[in-house]
Amino acid sequence: MFCIRTLLAMLFLLPLSVAFAADWQYAGIVGRDKASFFDAADIQYPDKDTVRLWVKDIAEKTIWGYFKSRDGDQIMDESARKIASGYTPEFLKLESARRMLPADFKMQDALATMVSDEIIANKAGVPSVTSTYFEIDCRGRRIAPLTVIKYRKNGSIAKSQTPQQAKYFYIVPDSSGDWLAMLVCPRS
Repeated sequence: MFCIRTLLAMLFLLPLSVAFAADWQYAGIVGRDKASFFDAADIQYPDKDTVRLWVKDIAEKTIWGYFKSRDGDQIMDESARKIASGYTPEFLKLESARRMLPADFKMQDALATMVSDEIIANKAGVPSVTSTYFEIDCRGRRIAPLTVIKYRKNGSIAKSQTPQQAKYFYIVPDSSGDWLAMLVCPRS
């Protein structure tokens, strides 16, 4: 009797967990060794000029490890299907992001890489280096980290900070903060 109730509870809760899943989309490179992703499923707009969202950074070494793992072929197949359906990451639609691609890096290569990276970022258990909850002042072109979580290599939390008062920084043109603002701020 207990097993049937447990099974039914899991079946009813499963759609809820799928409905509230994150949608990590590519947001650029941080430093030289981390890919950045924002949660497109949980972007909040407290007012017309303010955006709040989660961003996570994953080490490039971790991403490349997935290609070399037994899941590598599955990731490539899923990426190919997604691209064939017409999907293009929003990041590649930004003119300034396309300009920053190396001259020898073809758009098809960038598309395949970013789609694969998004698929990996959305897999459960992929360790992040950091997760940051940001507030962006779209009109003032400023960004503030509201919460910063740094992780150990094993995925446990090494440090978590939530400042008493948000400290805003002006967004530098052609930076990861600039790309993030272009991706999520309402267009005027």
